[in-house]
Amino acid sequence: MTRSLRQEYLTDRLGANLDGMLAEYAVLSEEALVRVPRHLSFEEAATLPCAAVTAWVALTGHRRVTAGDTVLTQGSGGVSVFALQFAQILGARVIATTSTVEKAERLKALGASDVINYTETPIWDEKVRELTDGRGVDCVVEIGGPGTIAMSLSALAVGGHVSLIGASLTPSGTGLDPLLLTGRGITLGSISVGSRTDFEAMNRAIALHRLHPVIDRTFPFAEAKEAYRHFEGRGHLGKVVIRHN
Repeated sequence: MTRSLRQEYLTDRLGANLDGMLAEYAVLSEEALVRVPRHLSFEEAATLPCAAVTAWVALTGHRRVTAGDTVLTQGSGGVSVFALQFAQILGARVIATTSTVEKAERLKALGASDVINYTETPIWDEKVRELTDGRGVDCVVEIGGPGTIAMSLSALAVGGHVSLIGASLTPSGTGLDPLLLTGRGITLGSISVGSRTDFEAMNRAIALHRLHPVIDRTFPFAEAKEAYRHFEGRGHLGKVVIRHN
C-alpha cells in the first residue's frame, strides 16, 4: 500500500463531489473503511474524515512536525482544532489565531500556548515573531488563502513549511511577493485530505493518546438542514455532527 494519493482519489469522492453520505445506510467497498479507535463514540469517529486526516497530513506529510517545533494554526474550524490537538501529541508548541475572546479561551484550554486575536491584531505575523523571540514558526496550517498566505510566509522560521489546505491558492487577484519564497529554505505543500495509510497512522496515534475530537454541536438526523445552517454561520469551534437517531 502506497502513502501517496492517486489521481482517481481526487476525481470522484463521496461527501465531496459525490453525494450519498448523508444517509441512514450506505453500501461501500471494504477498502473504503477503517477501524474506529475503540475509545471513540460513533459521533466522535464521524468527525475524522476528512478534517482530521487533512490536519494529520498537514503536520506529517511534506515536513513532519517533531518535538520542540512550533506550529501556527488559523481559526477554530475542524481542521485547525485537529491540527492543534495533533501538534501537541507530536510534541510541538502551538500558536493559534482566532477572532473572538471566547474562542481564544477555548483554544487555550485545548492546549494552545498563545492565541492571537486577528481582529485586534490584524498584522499577526509580527506578533508570531515576537512570541517566538524573532525566530518564527516551523509549520503553518494555512486555511485563510490569499488573505493570509503572505503573513504565513512572513511568520515562518528559516527552513519552515506551509501546509496549504483546500482552496488556499484560489486565484483572487492577490499578488504574492516572490521574495517571500526565496533565500530562507522555506517550502509549501498543498494538502488534499490524505490516503488510507495516513488515516490508519492517525488512528493509531489517536488510540495511543486516547485523544477525543472536539464536537461543537450534535444534531439529530431530522435536523440536518439546521446543522448545515449552524455550520455556515461560522460560529462553531471544532466539528458539527449529524447523528443517526
